[in-house]
Parts: sequence; C-alpha cells; structure tokens
Amino acid sequence: MPLAALGLVLASALLHATWNAIVKAGDDRLVAAWATTAAGAVLGIILLAAGGLPSAASLAFVGASGVVHVAYIIALTRAYDDGDLSLVYPVARGIAPVVATAGAMVAFGENLPGPAYAGVGLIALGVLLLGALSRRVSAPTPARALAWSLATALCTGVYTLIDRQGVRLTSPVSYISALFPIHASLFCVYVTWRRRALPWRLIARNRLGILGMSGAFSLGAYLLVLSALAISRVGYIAALRETSVLIAAWVGWRHLGDLQGPTRLASSGIVAAGLVLLVAAR
Repeated sequence: MPLAALGLVLASALLHATWNAIVKAGDDRLVAAWATTAAGAVLGIILLAAGGLPSAASLAFVGASGVVHVAYIIALTRAYDDGDLSLVYPVARGIAPVVATAGAMVAFGENLPGPAYAGVGLIALGVLLLGALSRRVSAPTPARALAWSLATALCTGVYTLIDRQGVRLTSPVSYISALFPIHASLFCVYVTWRRRALPWRLIARNRLGILGMSGAFSLGAYLLVLSALAISRVGYIAALRETSVLIAAWVGWRHLGDLQGPTRLASSGIVAAGLVLLVAAR
C-alpha cells in the first residue's frame, strides 16, 4: 500500500471523527449539524462549478441519497443528545457496514466469504459490550442513545447502497459535490420546522468558525478517501478508514469527558477489528 494512500485514509478517518465530535460538543446539536452540512454544501457548489455537474442518469440516486442523509443526520443528532461520543459513534459506525453488506446480499446477490462472518461477530460483540457497559453508568438515557445509534447505522447502510449504484454512473467527485447541497437544503427545511426559525439565525457568532471547519472536514473526509482509492486497493482503504471508531472513542474520553473511556476504547477496538476483518474478507 503506498505511503501516500495510508496518509490520506488516516487523515480521512481523523476528519470524520472530528466533525462528529464538533457536532456532539455543540449546545444545539441539530443546528450544529445543519451548519456542518451547509458549510460542506458551499464547498460542494464550488467543486461543481469547477468540475461540472453529475450525469443525468445519476440524479435520481443523488436525490434519494440526499433524502436518506437527512434521516441519518436527524438520527445522529438525537443519538448525541442522549449518549456519549464514545458510545454513539462506534455503534453507528460499526453496525452500518453490516447493514450495507446484508443489503448488498439481498439486493445485488453479493456473497460473503467465511471470514466475513467472523468480522460481523466481532462487531456484534463490541457493540454488545458497549451497550452493557453503558447500563452501569448514570449517563443520559443509554438505551435511547443505542436505539438512535442503530437508526443512524440503518440510514448509513441504506444510503451506502444507493451511492453504490449512483456513483457508478458519474464522477465520484461530482456525485458527492451535488449530494451536499441537496442534503443541506432538505435538512434546512426540517431544522426550520423544528426550531421555528431559520437555522443560520440560531448559530452563535463564536461558533461560526468551528462549524465551518466541521463542514470542511465532512466533505474533506469523502474527498480524501476518493483520492486514496485512486492510488490503492479498495479493501485496504475501506479497512483503514474504520480506525475512525478508535479515534472517536479516544476523543470522547480525553476531550469530552465521556465516562468509562478506557473500557469503551477497548470495546471500540473490538468493533474496529471486526470492521477490518469484514472489509478485508470482502
């Protein structure tokens, strides 16, 4: 694996975990999540102006993915309202590939080799440990946080299957660049309805910079992975990308004050090992 690809995918994992931490740390996570998507949308529009629009054949997939992304971000923010970063992120990130893999088996007839099932088992074990540990902590509603984390994973699995088909019909960069503005626009309608105010009026001035950075990180994580895929094998990239589970568990413990940090970090390590095994087996 080229050293450049290694650096790109590890940077992508760091960016993905970081923008999640920024949203989690906000007072109003729904507004923080919208600001993140809006900042990513601005960058997406710039990329579209430079590189061109996605093909007409891919537009239905872009739109469908945008709708599911709204459900995903709603579930994610609800999970962060009720649970710690070191609980929500590993569960949502860990279960999503299992959902996508199962969906691919049903929808596209993809078969799994034997070792992949061991990966699924490790993921399930890690998630069960995270849930069991959380019941011992007086954290805010861990059962509800787990439920919303699983809903987040389900949405991720669904939009992954949609993107799998759509991105084959156009340039990956144009596909992602068009997806962000659609996602942000649809999400803006939801946030306005929930907060009874336009979301950009609810953002504190001292949070503009960090939320803009969050949006850049969100889009940047996608683009770094695409760059890594251009110079290395898909299996290596997808497996190393899952190191974000460990990064998020560590950030939650060391920087956000999550309880049971070391044990959650260990459980997240089991989830990450299962993800690597699942991806490598595929």
